[in-house]
Amino acid sequence: MLFDSTPVLIRGAGEHASAIAWHLRRAGFRIAMTELPEPLAVRRAVAFSRATRKGTWTVEGVTARLCEECLHLDSHGEPGDAPTPPVDAAMAERVKQAWGDGEIAVVIDAGLALLEHIDFFAIIDARMQKTAVTPIRGKVPFTLAIGPGVVAGEQVDVVVETERGHDLGRIITEGQAAHDTSVPGEIAGESINRVYFAPTEGRFWAHVEMGRIVRKGDLLGVVEGDGEPRTVVSRIPGRVRGLIADGETVAAGTKLADVDPRGELIDPTTLSDKGRTLAAGVMTALLEAMNRKP
Repeated sequence: MLFDSTPVLIRGAGEHASAIAWHLRRAGFRIAMTELPEPLAVRRAVAFSRATRKGTWTVEGVTARLCEECLHLDSHGEPGDAPTPPVDAAMAERVKQAWGDGEIAVVIDAGLALLEHIDFFAIIDARMQKTAVTPIRGKVPFTLAIGPGVVAGEQVDVVVETERGHDLGRIITEGQAAHDTSVPGEIAGESINRVYFAPTEGRFWAHVEMGRIVRKGDLLGVVEGDGEPRTVVSRIPGRVRGLIADGETVAAGTKLADVDPRGELIDPTTLSDKGRTLAAGVMTALLEAMNRKP
């Protein structure tokens, strides 16, 4: 493949990071994604972060593999208490094995230790932290971040806009993306009513499944904390596009679910229009950087 010798490191493996990884992998790039040991993903069906809990995860025909010697699962099919293996030369070899199998490599590596063992051409920070991050510009030939809170030309080389609207996917070479409004983007006339957050800290127990069509007033789940269980009820009719895993421990304000008002018109197991647009912006910026490479 044309880009098979060009490794790209993506920070984060959530919904939008996964859309970017999917497109770059399909184009032939070698992709490694770094994640936390226990990431919370709402749009689990299209997040390669699920590989941290399942060993492998496939989205629209592209597979990501957790690069560990073995994945210790408990009786519920979730990771046990086995320690996370170090990011060393052996781990780098497992990443390369995943690449040789045509897969995306997923590594538990919050500190970017993998950079010491593999020469990446680019780092893409797709964690969407929405706050200032530690500069990564200069660590590799090209660096990029998506979303607000990161300054192009200072912390990274390029930023890609994530706010829905006319500028979604725009490449920014100086300055920042639009500031975070904390208001979900509008879909089919619905904004804040389509997204649900934990009313208190505790454990979340789902009462619906991903992809289910719900009506206004249907129970999505409950959060059990120190006091009485708090219910999470759908404010609109639609399809459950996102839902965190059953039994997850959450903090107050954690995003729990996403109900899409378009209902049966959307498929929660496929990448979103926003994710594909972001991926196009990232792909263009990456190819521009490769064309400038000496």
